[in-house]
Amino acid sequence: MSLRAKIDYKNANTTLRDPVIYRIKFHSHPHVGDKWCVYPLYDYTHPICDSLEGITHSLCSLEFEIRRELYYWVLEKLNIYRPHVWEYSRLNITYTVMSKRKLHEMIFSHRVRGWDDPRILTINGMRRRGYPAEAINN
Repeated sequence: MSLRAKIDYKNANTTLRDPVIYRIKFHSHPHVGDKWCVYPLYDYTHPICDSLEGITHSLCSLEFEIRRELYYWVLEKLNIYRPHVWEYSRLNITYTVMSKRKLHEMIFSHRVRGWDDPRILTINGMRRRGYPAEAINN
């Protein structure tokens, strides 16, 4: 089962065609078990969390560009602070692991020493490698 926001099923932007904002699933959840069965979807919770946390700029890759209108729609309807959304193209660097999921796997399988290991491209890793703050900012 799901709960949809009633926007406009004929809208040119497909994300505004009455999007699902909650799903109801009667299955055990890995973290909370059977205590809860109602789950808010990312497109609904993302703008609310950004607003409540006082995020100034919500950064996301270009595949989320179509979702910007829905992001702002949620904030407008709730009449809460509206962060700026900024889409950018994906950064890929040859022979470098950039995926947070893959970096997390490398760290927790002890292939690297942690998020500050100088062999991985994190801010703390670059600092340990000796990059000055000005170079990282540039």
